[in-house]
Amino acid sequence: MATSSIPHSYKKDRERGNKGDKDRSLLYWLSLALITVFLFVWLFQTGLFYGYTVQYEYALNSALFWAGIMLFVLSIYQAYHWKLTDVSDVLGLWIWTIPAAYILASVHAVSSHYASSMIMLNVMYSIFFVLAVAFAKNKLGARIIQNGIVLAGYVAVIYCFMNMFGNAYFRDAVMLSDQGLRLSSVFQYPNAYAAYLLAILLSALWLLMNERKWYMVSIHAVMIVPLLVSFLLTLSRGGLVVLPLIALAILPFFRFAQQICFFVYAMIGAVGALLILEPVRSITTRIFQQVTAGDPLQPALLSLFDSESLKGWLIVGSVSIVVGLVITVIQRYVVPKLEQRTLAINKYRIANLFIPIILIVAGLFGAILLSGNNFVSRLLPVELQTRLQSINFQQHSVLERLTMYKDSMKLVSDYPITGAGGGAWTILYQQYQNNPYIVKQVHNFFLQYWVETGLIGLLVLTALLIAIYYLYIRQYFKQNIEDRGSYQVFYIVSVSILIHSLLDFEMSYAYLASVVFLSLGGLAAGLRFVPSLIKEKTWIGRINQGKTRLIYPLLIGIVSIVVMVSGLKELNGNRQYMATLEKLQSSEQVRFEDVMKPMNAALAATPAHPDYVNLKLSLLYQAYNQSKNANMYEEAKTYLELLKQKEPYNKESLETEYNQYITEGKLNEALAVTERNLRNNSWGINIRPGGQNWYERAIGLYAELGDRARTDNNKELNGKLWNQAVETYQQVLIRKESLKSLPKGQMQGEPFDVTPGISLAIGKIFAERQDYKGAVDVLRVNAGLQSDAPISRMIVRWYLAALQKLGQNDQQTYDAYIAKFPEEKSEIAKLAASI
Repeated sequence: MATSSIPHSYKKDRERGNKGDKDRSLLYWLSLALITVFLFVWLFQTGLFYGYTVQYEYALNSALFWAGIMLFVLSIYQAYHWKLTDVSDVLGLWIWTIPAAYILASVHAVSSHYASSMIMLNVMYSIFFVLAVAFAKNKLGARIIQNGIVLAGYVAVIYCFMNMFGNAYFRDAVMLSDQGLRLSSVFQYPNAYAAYLLAILLSALWLLMNERKWYMVSIHAVMIVPLLVSFLLTLSRGGLVVLPLIALAILPFFRFAQQICFFVYAMIGAVGALLILEPVRSITTRIFQQVTAGDPLQPALLSLFDSESLKGWLIVGSVSIVVGLVITVIQRYVVPKLEQRTLAINKYRIANLFIPIILIVAGLFGAILLSGNNFVSRLLPVELQTRLQSINFQQHSVLERLTMYKDSMKLVSDYPITGAGGGAWTILYQQYQNNPYIVKQVHNFFLQYWVETGLIGLLVLTALLIAIYYLYIRQYFKQNIEDRGSYQVFYIVSVSILIHSLLDFEMSYAYLASVVFLSLGGLAAGLRFVPSLIKEKTWIGRINQGKTRLIYPLLIGIVSIVVMVSGLKELNGNRQYMATLEKLQSSEQVRFEDVMKPMNAALAATPAHPDYVNLKLSLLYQAYNQSKNANMYEEAKTYLELLKQKEPYNKESLETEYNQYITEGKLNEALAVTERNLRNNSWGINIRPGGQNWYERAIGLYAELGDRARTDNNKELNGKLWNQAVETYQQVLIRKESLKSLPKGQMQGEPFDVTPGISLAIGKIFAERQDYKGAVDVLRVNAGLQSDAPISRMIVRWYLAALQKLGQNDQQTYDAYIAKFPEEKSEIAKLAASI
């Protein structure tokens, strides 16, 4: 996408923007209204988090349907207005290569459902991009969208304070963890809220310095303290780490006087925030404990005039207003004089870099102060002090992220060109993980994108970002001062969230991703460069004339219909699935047919949805086990085959299939499922909390089937199966030993050890093979448990019998065991005689 090197007229830019202001139609206002509604409404749907679970899908599909409506309106608008005239129009076409990359990746996707979901989500992001390209070309549209983004953020902050002071309740908006009080607002995840707050805070600082209306300056100024208090109470280390990087990315766009004001306003706001931080934290903690003391589903909300709640509001409100007034006065009466006095400095080409350079030095000094135990750090609440002092490269969250990044590159190496499709990380990470952690997100947007779309997708995205940011920065610094800044909030918001997404998974929140792409589209809309492709190629002229011009509006119109239909089908399926769950959870007795009616309707809407299929599979197996109806069993097999075809790595279906074979006593089939799972699950982690590890299952099945072969006098099969059990046990030992090489500060994740089941199975094999020392060694690991559980008694019995065969004893264990279970004395003797 080469750009023309011919100088352009910024006077024409202004004329173009003003002309756009005059060219406003009903469709124009309708589209801006639809965008604004999205910004305010869908923010409160958990930020449209895509957590690879069905509980989040209804909100996502409703947003997708809304996006389809917006694209349909845009297609009609573009039928009258669209022409390929400048680089923003080219970028408006290029954006569709991002969902195209996901479509390409879906050909070899590891999950049909997640691949389809990510295609549609990226279509939605592309819709927001082209909406901004179309409606932010004039300054009024750009101003409405940017103010919508920021004001929606203010509403989210106020709503979070309502949760803090007991006037509203949204689950996990306020959290009491072992790290202390943490805020997450509508996102239910403090780090995502921190990223969002940074974008809104920095945008607020920009806007209050560039607004001409004093009341808008006052609104932005008053919000500085609530934004800072909220950010500090997220306790987000990642937010604190990336803040200097984001500041360095945006400060050069401020004039020298504005940079001074930026720090002055930030310091004034910080002083106000720190003054009230501890009182606000204490009040919030007491109120939260009071509100959630009873049933979390029926929180005891407080009146706004409750003494504690009112006290919190008065503290925050009074300090916010005072700080806002101070900043407003400075901005209105001091800044104009400061601007005059710094005109000479602005003439230097590197004037905008003076303060960023100072920031680097000051940031290093501040980091040293805050990370130590000194008077500065002691101004902060204890929880925040602890979080700051724990920021280092040996901290567990840093080490765990680095491990995930390395593991993601292993995955990329197996799917290098087109990627493994949407949801690839959450489906495949257990196959590549270095240690047994459970994390559904890579905690890095670009790596997760690379995993899902491969090198092709990464190049498409990188080309888009480089083109937009390079052209925007180039244009910004060539423009006259009075023409700059109309699109800067778009830059601040997109850069803030994208930089933070290098360390976390904010872009898995479809709302935040939509805002980022809306902002990128806004930046593209502000570009006035005419690519040489358009200037020199005569065929472009033909595209812009006659019926050919209608191809693009027609195509996006078709896409809009596909999106709306898809969204409606998914919404219907989700409603029916939830209705099925309601019937299953009902306290009243419900007939099987009544449960299956909404279940079948859900599958009719979305035939291969893994959660729907897994639920029906489970219901069919339960019904079959009770009724022995062969038709149900055959139907269950059909759905099982469907899952194997569409979702070959689906862990829930493996669990269901395994349990059914165990119920039927089909141990060979259960073993086949276990072996298949271990090929894709290097640590054998069970998806169900507390569930049996797959290594334990494999060893148990090898041992049991080997024992049956021995009973049938099949020595060859017996030896083969028991050897496989011992080999699998050796793998467990090797993996357990490898965990010792983890860095000191890194947590291993899920428990991984020689379980009682493994001890008993391998101990019995060794004992039957007369390797009594080996049996003692493996049984001793769990012989100290001595609980009433049958497996515990068996372990101790075999352990003591094996010791007797060696002519040894563990008198302390023996005496304690016999005292607790006297009858075991004869059992031990009989066992020792038989092995």
